[in-house]
Parts: sequence; structure tokens; C-alpha cells
Amino acid sequence: MSNHIYELRVYNPFLLSGALIVCVLGAWITMRLVARVSETRGRQRLGWYFLAAMAGASFVWCTHFAAMLAYHAGADVHLDPLRTALSLLAMFVAVPFAIMAAVRLHGHGGCAVGGIILGLGITSMHYTGMAAYHIDAPVVWNMPLVIVSVLIGIILSAVALRLALRPVSLRREIEMTLAMVGAVAGLHFTGMAAMHIAMPSHALMPHDSGQFQAIGFAVIGGSMLTIIAGIACFVIDGSVRQESYDELHRMAMSDALTGLPNRISFNERLDQEVATADQTGEQFAVIGIDLNKFKEINDTRGHAAGDIVLTTLAERFSALLGEGEFVARLGGDEFIAIHRTSDREELQGFVKRIQQALNQPIPIDDYMVTSGGSIGVAVYPVDATDSETLISRADLAMYRAKTDLHHTIWYYESSLDQNVRERRALGDDLRNAMENGQLSLFYQVQTVVATGEVSGYEALLRWEHPVRGNISPTEILDLAYENGLIIELGEWVLDQACRAAADWDEGIRVAVNMSASQFLLPRFADTVSAALERSGLPASRLVIEVTEATIQRDRPRALAMARKVHALGVRLALDEFGGRKSVLSMLREFPFDKIKIDRTLMQQVGTDPAMAELVRSVMLAGHALRVSVLAQGIETPAQLALLSSEGCDEGQGYLIGRPAQAPGAATAPVAPGRALQSTFAATPIRAACAPVFYPAA
Repeated sequence: MSNHIYELRVYNPFLLSGALIVCVLGAWITMRLVARVSETRGRQRLGWYFLAAMAGASFVWCTHFAAMLAYHAGADVHLDPLRTALSLLAMFVAVPFAIMAAVRLHGHGGCAVGGIILGLGITSMHYTGMAAYHIDAPVVWNMPLVIVSVLIGIILSAVALRLALRPVSLRREIEMTLAMVGAVAGLHFTGMAAMHIAMPSHALMPHDSGQFQAIGFAVIGGSMLTIIAGIACFVIDGSVRQESYDELHRMAMSDALTGLPNRISFNERLDQEVATADQTGEQFAVIGIDLNKFKEINDTRGHAAGDIVLTTLAERFSALLGEGEFVARLGGDEFIAIHRTSDREELQGFVKRIQQALNQPIPIDDYMVTSGGSIGVAVYPVDATDSETLISRADLAMYRAKTDLHHTIWYYESSLDQNVRERRALGDDLRNAMENGQLSLFYQVQTVVATGEVSGYEALLRWEHPVRGNISPTEILDLAYENGLIIELGEWVLDQACRAAADWDEGIRVAVNMSASQFLLPRFADTVSAALERSGLPASRLVIEVTEATIQRDRPRALAMARKVHALGVRLALDEFGGRKSVLSMLREFPFDKIKIDRTLMQQVGTDPAMAELVRSVMLAGHALRVSVLAQGIETPAQLALLSSEGCDEGQGYLIGRPAQAPGAATAPVAPGRALQSTFAATPIRAACAPVFYPAA
């Protein structure tokens, strides 16, 4: 026995270092791919299975094969190609089944089964590879060490799989990588330690590993390509996942329509501002913003127009923001802003910028709308010392601004609490009154003045509040507007009035006032038709009353709706004619000295008797109010004759004189050298319609 050597442990350091690098990188990416397999489903999971199997089999086999080639046995060595290929095949079979068992069976049991499969796979790969490693010398195996190597492979593989399926952290990544490296390297080197080569010392061969070294580095290079491909896929997927997460987070924190931060984002920002203010002692304001005419725009123009209003205002708000300023959309037509400052003037400047953005016209197709808005401001910690109360008080101030006809900006005051609460409670009472049938209609008679005969009745809304008593119709309408009930209320009044009138004598009409919001609704004509059909009331016995303000709000739409309603056979009445918002009221209240009749009226006086009478009426009204009347667009002698007979004060038009460069100069072509003369001086209207200016009454 003294003539034999049982242990010879010489390794090529370069190949061994390469094997170790492959082992560490391969173990890390394989375990990360195992974690990704557990996180995915369907076809995506199959892809990650394949990548994990490729990376795992490649790095395990490469570690073994390169380390085996790095080993110098001291004897002639030959490699069996078939067994070498079988060793690689063992890993390609073991890795996917081990991962599948660990992922699908879950828990410690699944990882134990996966560890057994993977450990036995590494064992099969190692000892099949060693069987392909033919040494021209006797080999003696230490069976206890062989068993230990198998146990190392199984136990550490199970640990690595278990760690890979837990939530990933830096520490967890290090632990699972070391466990996998231990399973592969521990089994290999323990197995190598179990092999002893027995041969005479004089038969030792010189170490010539050039050929094996070339093969080993080729194997390492090929395996590194596979590992790098796995790493690249993992990194790309991680980047895509992060981008998707960022996009989902942005979507979760942003308003889908306007792109502004949403309620969740606002609450986070508010908590940050509160914490900062508590630490630094600074103040900040919460500004509640509610659009005044958004529902009306939605109802009359459609939701697409409402969306344009919201997106336009969002762009304006974003453009005006500076440092320490923030605007979010809470939903519907509600926005909210934060302004960080302790300077009152600076805060007022920010609020004014918001107000200007609200009041600028917004173009929608071929028309302009102006939404306007109500703004409420509360300051932290002056008005409230917690975020919930601060928002509530900004909301109270905004609500007060919404009910104030003269101020659209309100800063919170302690007195607002009670007033606003009462107003809100009254709005809730109105809603309940509508639901519970507590509203009623009274009817005021309308008669023929000459005979005293009853011609109809006007429906008037009444509400007897159980606590406050009789609520005036004006307040009922204001509350309905504030609480978004005006359309529902108008439809109820129309329906009830038609049902009541259906039981009256034939020929007796019922008149119903309609708000601008309801009359300008695209479906209003259908609403009227449905109410008539339900009640059985003939269309000719229904009178819809609209105010001049309703018509002036959107003249083309109001005209189109009036024609639709009139086509049903329903009568139309102009309500509040001569009231505070009418043209007659302006003539009475403003110190006008002259009324100019538009040329479009004058063009029709010769062909339309109604227009001729209207022109006479305007002149009579002007004279009654002691205001001079001037007629424009006089182009025919017939027009001039009519004006002369009715005592028109002044005239203007091509018949009298064309525009000239200076008074007395005519623009019409004249013969060369002929003096330009004023046509006005040669016309008879100068005497018939001499200028008359009445002194102020």
C-alpha cells in the first residue's frame, strides 16, 4: 500500500474561478426566475418555466463540468460523449419538475418535494458526469461522503426553493443564492472528495490541461450566454413591470378625464402639508372650487361639452401653479387646491388667479360658454387643526359663496357654520318634500279683461315647511338650483299641472313657468309631449312660459326649442316682459338719449305688416320714454314714407346718404371736376324727421 497514492487534489485555478462565477450568477438568476414563475399565470408562466429550466440546467451542468475539467487526476483521462450528454439531460429534466412541484404544491411540502427532485437531479448529473470521466487508474469511492453529497444537494435545494418563493428582498436574494450555490458546489466538491485514485507514485503523469482548459472555457462561455440571456429577460420584464406599475399608480392617483391628481392623491398631499406645517410652523390654505353652471352646460350642451369645460379648466389650473401650489379634481365639477404660504396677499393672489381661470370663456365648437365658479378658502391651522375639519370648513365657505349673489369667493368665518348647515338642511328638506309629496300647486285665475270670462290658470308652486312654514317660490327655486333638483322639480310641476287641467272645462288653459335649465334641455319637447300623453290634456290647453333671460342665455337653442314645442300645438308665453332683466327695463333705467332701429327690421317693413307695426310700436315707446328714435337701413322711398308718417326722429341709410371719408363728402363716383355734395341735404326726411332730443325726465 505504501507504493500507492490515494489523494491528489490539483485544480486549474482559472477554470475553477470561471466555474465559481457561473455558479453564483446562475444560482441567483435561476432563483429569481423561480420567483417569477410563482408570480405569473398561463402562457407567461410557461415562458418563465422554460427560462428557469434553461438557466438552472445550464449553470449546474457548467459548474460541474468546468470544475471537473479543472481537476488534475494525475492520470490519463478520457470523456465519454454519451454519458456527458446524459448528465446534461438529467438537469434539463430535473429543474422544471422541481420548480413545478415547489410552485404548484406550495408551502414546505412543495419545496421539500422540489428539493428532492432537484437534489437527485444534481446528484444524477454529477455522478453520470463522473462516470463519463474515464481515468486510467483504479478509483475508490467513499460511500459515506457520497451519501453526504446527496443529502447536501437535496437539503440545500429545498432551502433555496423555499427562500425563492418568499417575498423578495436583498437579504432574501443573498440567502437563496448562497443556498443554491451550496447545493451545487457542496454536492460537487463533496462528491469529488469521495473519489480516491489509487496508483503508484512512479506512474504519475505530468499536468497537461491545455485541451481540457479550452473545452472548459468554451463551456463556461456558452453557459454565460444562457445566463446572460436569462438575466436580460428578467431585467427587461422587471423594467416593463415597473413601468406598468408606475402607469397603474399614476392612473390610480390621477383623474382619468383631466389628468389632474384625484381625491386619493389630494389626501396624501394634504397629509404631507399638515405634517410640514406642524414641523415648520407655516400655514397653508385649502381652496374648494365648484363650477356654477356645469350642470346647465351638461344638460343643454351635452356631456361632451361638459368634458371640454373640465379639461380646459384643468389645463388652466395646471398652468397657473407655482411652488407650494397644488390642484386636484375630486369628481364631477368639484376641484380643490392647496396653497402653502403665511402671506394673506399671496393667498388672495392665488385665489384671484383661480377665479380668472374660471371666468374666462371656453370655446366649444362654434360658441363660447363661461362656467364661472364658487370658491371657499380655509387656512391651516387658523381655521382648523386637522385635515378633515379643514376640508369641511373650506367646503362651508364655498357653499356660502355659491348662495351669495354678489361674492363668488368666501373665506371661512365661524359664523358660516350655522348658516350653511341651515341652508344645507333646507336643501335636504326640499329633496325629502319632493319624494314624500309635500309640495303642492296653487292656481291663479287669468280672465278676458273685456268680458271677465276665465281663460286659464297659472300654476304656482307652494311648499309648507313643517318648521319654517311657507317657503317662497323664489327660495324654492334657488334651493332647487343649488341642490341639482331644478330639472326634476320642473318635470313634476309640469306633470301635476297637466293632470289637474285635464279635469277642467274645455277651453280653460293652464300656464306653467319653465326654468332656463329645463327649457334648453335637448329632451324638453319630449318631456312636454310625454306629460300631455299621460294626462290626456290637449296640447292647445297648455301654455309654457319662459322669460326673456332664458331666451337671451342661448338664443339659437331657445328658438329651436320654441319651434319644437310650438309644433306640438303648445302655446308659448313670454314671461316677465318689462321686468328688471328685460329690454324695456333697460330703456327705463338707463339714461339713453336715442334708440336705433336695426336695419333688419327696416328691410321687412314693406313686405311684412307685423314688422311695420313693430317699428311703429318702437317709435311710440321711444316717444313715451322721451328718447329719440333713429331708423337705420332706409333704402326705399316706401320705408322713408312710413317713417315720415309715424313721426320718426332721425334716419340713416343709402337712400339718404352713403358712407363718406368726411362729413359732406359722398363716396359714390362723380364726374371729374364736379364738386362732391352731401346727399343728405337733398332729401325730404330732414324736415319730416328732424332730430329731437328730449331733456332727461
